[in-house]
Amino acid sequence: MDCSKIKKYLYSFLDGELDSQRSLLVKEHISACPLCSLELEQEKKIDSLIRYSIPKEQAPYKLKEALLSRMQGFKKRKVSLFARPVLKPVLATSAIAFLIAALFFSILLTINKPFPVFSESVKDHIKLLQGQLSIDISSQKPEEVHSWLQAKLDFKVMVPDLSSQDVNLLGARVCSLKNKKAAYIMYEKKGHQLSVFMFDAQGLKFPQAKRVAVNNRIFYLSREKGYNSALWIDQGIACVFVSDLSEAELLYLASL
Repeated sequence: MDCSKIKKYLYSFLDGELDSQRSLLVKEHISACPLCSLELEQEKKIDSLIRYSIPKEQAPYKLKEALLSRMQGFKKRKVSLFARPVLKPVLATSAIAFLIAALFFSILLTINKPFPVFSESVKDHIKLLQGQLSIDISSQKPEEVHSWLQAKLDFKVMVPDLSSQDVNLLGARVCSLKNKKAAYIMYEKKGHQLSVFMFDAQGLKFPQAKRVAVNNRIFYLSREKGYNSALWIDQGIACVFVSDLSEAELLYLASL
């Protein structure tokens, strides 16, 4: 198994998702290849950072309160609903369990609606992949892209230079997120497209999403339609990274 195939299986190997045969092949290759062994250790560190940085939070109080309120309503009505002799006790119990489960998920979906910025940025990312969006300035020079964007936007634009991580700058365009003009910067990393959105964060509410602290910065993580997103806000500017790269790799690039 060569290095390119090892990289394909690396994340599955870390998560213990490979079968015994592939897992053994990966182990044998890593033990003999210093480069892949180093990459594995780096991924382990990033994975550990993510796991131990995510706070363990209890269910929101509003969710508990809503569930208890609805369940009390069911208790008041269950005598009239299930007192008929034709309904067997087992069937009645199953029906109650089904209603409570359906109620729980309906309330959960109401509270955890998709965050618009994540949804809109993923939508634009997919449009770019499908050729529905154009690159208005094509350049691999961050300073050229920065000058072009800054002339069109009324907030401070930053164009991350990720070239040290084998990430190639492709260009940029101006788009709209949350009805605000935003910078849309495109990158490519070994066949993976990376979209970076930047816009004025004034009035933006923090999403109910997974939170991770890296390098004294808080990131909000999401996954929609097969794409990972990482959002951070600094000095009034919001930045969203979107890609099909792994969550760990995307977070690492966003934290640079």
